[in-house]
Amino acid sequence: MLTEKEQAVLREIQDVELKILVELDRICQKHDIKYSLSGGTLLGAIRHKDFIPWDDDIDLDLKREDFYKLIRLLPEELGEDFTFVNYDEFGENFCDFIPRIFYNNCKVVNSFSLDGGKSNMAGDSRMDKIFIELYCLHDTKKGVTVKTQIFLVKMIYGMAMAHRRGKKSAARYSEWQKAEVGFLTAVGKHIPMRALCKLYEKTVNFVKTGKGDIYFKPSVPLWVQEKNIFPKDWFDAFVRVPVRNYMIYAPQNFLHILDSLYGDWKQLPPEKDRKPDHFKLDGVEIW
Repeated sequence: MLTEKEQAVLREIQDVELKILVELDRICQKHDIKYSLSGGTLLGAIRHKDFIPWDDDIDLDLKREDFYKLIRLLPEELGEDFTFVNYDEFGENFCDFIPRIFYNNCKVVNSFSLDGGKSNMAGDSRMDKIFIELYCLHDTKKGVTVKTQIFLVKMIYGMAMAHRRGKKSAARYSEWQKAEVGFLTAVGKHIPMRALCKLYEKTVNFVKTGKGDIYFKPSVPLWVQEKNIFPKDWFDAFVRVPVRNYMIYAPQNFLHILDSLYGDWKQLPPEKDRKPDHFKLDGVEIW
C-alpha cells in the first residue's frame, strides 16, 4: 500500500506522462497518424477512466506505417520540453527494443538504475527522465511465420542482454530459460549492438505492410510474446476515451483486447501487486 506522500509523487509522475501524451496527440492529429492506448494504460482508461491507480507508465500502439512515420517526425515536431530517443541510439548499451519520448524538465531514479540513481543501464542521462513508450503492430501471418518471428525475437533479445550495463531480474524465468539466456548472452558479447538492432528490424519486418493477416507486437517481457498477437480488425477503428482530464485514442474493439490480454480484467490484482514498477518514488524532481 502506497503512503499518502508516495501517492502524491506518483500523481506527479502520471501528470508528466500525460503531458508527453498530449504533445504526441497534437503531433499525431496534425499529421493524421493513428495511435492507441495499450496494455495497462488501456486497462486504466477503461476500468478507471484514468491511470491504474498504482501504474507509472504509458504505453502506446501504432500500426507499422504510422509507427515509422511518427518516429521520423518526432525529432523535428516535438516541443523543446521533450526528447525522442529510438532504441538504437544508446551505442553499445541495450535498453530494450522500445522507442521512448522523454520529458526534459525532470530527474528521476527509474527501474533501469543500477546503484540507486548514480547511473543506469544505458550510461545515459536521458534514461533518468520520465518517459512514455511506443510499440509497433507489425504485419505478420498466422502459423509458422509468426511463431518463427517470436522465436527469433527471443533469441535476439537474449543476445542483446549481453549489452546491458546491469542485470534485470530473472525471477520469472524458469531454470531452462535462465540457461538459455546464459548461452545467448555469451554469444551476444561477440556481436555489436548495432548488428543486433538491424537483425531485430529485419525479423519484425519480415512480412510487408498490408500483406499479413494478423498483427504481432514484439516487446518485453518475453513471457507475454504469445499474447501479443491480434486480429487486424481489432484496430480498424479508434475512439476517444477519458484518461484523467483528457480524451485519448483507444481501439474501438478495446473489450476484445482487454479480454485477450487480461481475462477477468475488471477484477483488481492482489494488494501486494499494486505498486509502480518503472520509477522509484523518492528522489523525483520535476521543474
